[in-house]
Amino acid sequence: MKKVYFLAAVFLSTCFANAQSVFTDGFFMVNEDWFGHTNGSVNFINNNGNVNYRVYSTVNNNQAFGATTQYGAIYGDKFYFISKQAADGGDTQYTPGGRLVIANAQTMQKIAGFNTIGGGDGRSFVGVNEHKGYIGTSNGIYVFNIDNLQVGSLIPTTGGGSQYAGQIGNMIRTSQYVFAVKQSAGILVINPNTDTVVTTISGSFHSIVQAKDGSVWAIQDQKVVNINPSNFATTAYNIPTTKYLGSWGAWNAGSFSASNQNNTLYWINSVNSFVSGTQIVKFDVTNKTFNENFAVIPGQTGTYKQIPYGAALRVNPITDELILNTTESGFGAHYLNNWIHTYNNSGVLTNTKKLDDYYWFPAMAVFTDNAAPVVSNAFPAEVNVNSVTTIDLKTVVSDTDNLAAAVVKSVKSNTKPSIVSAAINANDELVLTPHGNGNSEIVIGFNSNGKVVEKTITVTSLSSVLSTAEVKKLEFSIYPNPATDILNIRTQEKVLSISVYDMAGKLVNVQFSNGQINVGMLPKGVYILTAKTDKAVYQQKLIKN
Repeated sequence: MKKVYFLAAVFLSTCFANAQSVFTDGFFMVNEDWFGHTNGSVNFINNNGNVNYRVYSTVNNNQAFGATTQYGAIYGDKFYFISKQAADGGDTQYTPGGRLVIANAQTMQKIAGFNTIGGGDGRSFVGVNEHKGYIGTSNGIYVFNIDNLQVGSLIPTTGGGSQYAGQIGNMIRTSQYVFAVKQSAGILVINPNTDTVVTTISGSFHSIVQAKDGSVWAIQDQKVVNINPSNFATTAYNIPTTKYLGSWGAWNAGSFSASNQNNTLYWINSVNSFVSGTQIVKFDVTNKTFNENFAVIPGQTGTYKQIPYGAALRVNPITDELILNTTESGFGAHYLNNWIHTYNNSGVLTNTKKLDDYYWFPAMAVFTDNAAPVVSNAFPAEVNVNSVTTIDLKTVVSDTDNLAAAVVKSVKSNTKPSIVSAAINANDELVLTPHGNGNSEIVIGFNSNGKVVEKTITVTSLSSVLSTAEVKKLEFSIYPNPATDILNIRTQEKVLSISVYDMAGKLVNVQFSNGQINVGMLPKGVYILTAKTDKAVYQQKLIKN
């Protein structure tokens, strides 16, 4: 009987442990931990305010991350922890995990660990699509294969500069591009389809975010800079009186944060490049206005004051609350004192939690990602097209715990590209171009932070207008065709836009100016050129030699 009781107790204990090891109802705090003594760790703060310490180490038999863990990101069902070095030699209690450690985002079970991530020290991670991510390091950006769990090659031109003069900062994925901060150089804009840098926005930037309305914002010492996510044009707005606290020296992700629910940005001010201020600053993206006294950091009385540490400030995507982590000034044993504060979106301090005394050196809050994107009924299941037709995909998808504007839309499959081609343009619109009579089943993927939902649209292509377009060939022509370098457009009408699609229905980049298109960079093959004028839509086959 005692044996039965013992086995039952073990079973109940195991079930209880498993139940406690599902981390969905709260947020994580990634800790760089005590350099020279312990490797990086992560705590979990549940929605009741209870703190579960070292949840990764608890689940994985005292394993830890690398030395000085500064960054964490959840993408899909995986949690990516980035540390500066592979191991802390002074740690005798926890087994180091490397510069990159990957765990199940809900259970913290270890999936993989990497000591080497291209030869540099770790900085950041961003998911690109369900098959790959980018690792930011002290010597450039490396491709990471999510399917095979392999570190790939350096993205060309993202390296260069010394460890503390050319390092990569944080990165964001918009629906079309990846924007990455590179110290001293500026913002690298990367085409995620080709893993190439398409342009660099020069300037000394610290961090970058995307606002609720889809606009991209980077921050400098005393400016916030709006970056058009499609054409990369910039507009700077001077911060009236305060400065932003830079973090390139002992790098951390920085306090620059955006709300998912309101069109607002937040950050912590500074006294100078090395000393933080005591104010949380709010920027209204819609009205372009600053509130430099939005909220005050607690604990500003007495000799030793609370100061932000690491990234320090993040916005909860579900509750729109601000999470601020602080430690105590004075060095040494003062760093045993650490707090997590919660503010509502009006700047009112609503909760404070003091952590158990330890040298946690908290780096950044990371929020759970439990929801998948939802596609509304506004997305049509069937559509008839007899000319170039666009369907706005920005308005049909949402996600309760991620930014809707950042959802990546893609054409997953097209059963009859010869009947109708399908492509996603720079405005997140599905462009359907008919080429003949018939039906095609087109599958569209909606990727929100690694969680993918697919929708099928049945397209019926009618050729009546195509016949009209054939009649209008005398009014619209392209030459020479086949073309090698320059293609000329001849028409009596004002051309509003030119689009070129390959035979798989994918939109290719071309520049149209003064009635000419430079096709020199296109691979040899057959393309469909679509021209919109103020009177009609024309389509012609283009052959590139």
